[in-house]
Amino acid sequence: MRVGLLLCDHLDDDAAAVAGDYTVLMPRMLEPHGVELEVFDLTEGRFPASVKDFPAWITSGSRRSAYTDEAFIPDLLDVSFELAAIERPHAGICFGHQTIARALGGTVERHASGWGVGAREFDIVSAPPWMTTDADDPPDAVTLLMSHRDQVTALPSDAEVVATADYCVNGAFRVGEHVFTVQGHPEFTPELSAFLMRKRQEDIGDDAVGAGLASLDQALDSDRVARWIATFLRR
Repeated sequence: MRVGLLLCDHLDDDAAAVAGDYTVLMPRMLEPHGVELEVFDLTEGRFPASVKDFPAWITSGSRRSAYTDEAFIPDLLDVSFELAAIERPHAGICFGHQTIARALGGTVERHASGWGVGAREFDIVSAPPWMTTDADDPPDAVTLLMSHRDQVTALPSDAEVVATADYCVNGAFRVGEHVFTVQGHPEFTPELSAFLMRKRQEDIGDDAVGAGLASLDQALDSDRVARWIATFLRR
């Protein structure tokens, strides 16, 4: 299945040298699960001519803040709203999770808990159909790599929480059968996570970076969540 990727950022060259840019990370995550990506680089103003050109869409992460109206964000919000209006499957990761929430009436803010980095565990509180696959049934919790300080603090009115943690209540959500988003980064590798934490250490803080680095020996559910996203997009 070919899916449209709304690409919202590029990693700096030094970070991309660790595990690849988003144009490498995203296909590497989804292609093993039967999803190929057509990239629309929003940072270069390349938007789809029509949201109906692909059967499903996914919005990437970004270092930008989803609650601003800088650069391409207003146009991205319009695309996200249009996709929801026609109930075209749309997945979001990190920044994509946040912009979809904002487009549909939710709230995104800089959160008082500060940066979420390293491996974090989220409880699964509801399991939509695409989380039950031939490979397994939904677990009680998943662990993903995180890299954010903004959060979805209020969900769209018709959204349902899928995964939650004490520090990030709206860790994943769904709207019906056509929206599924996660705050975490199933496309990241531990090596990339470590590099980004060290690079941003002054901003993140020594204690948070230390705890984040120490968390990276945990088993991750990245491939499991990637399979959920792919199954959702193929529905």
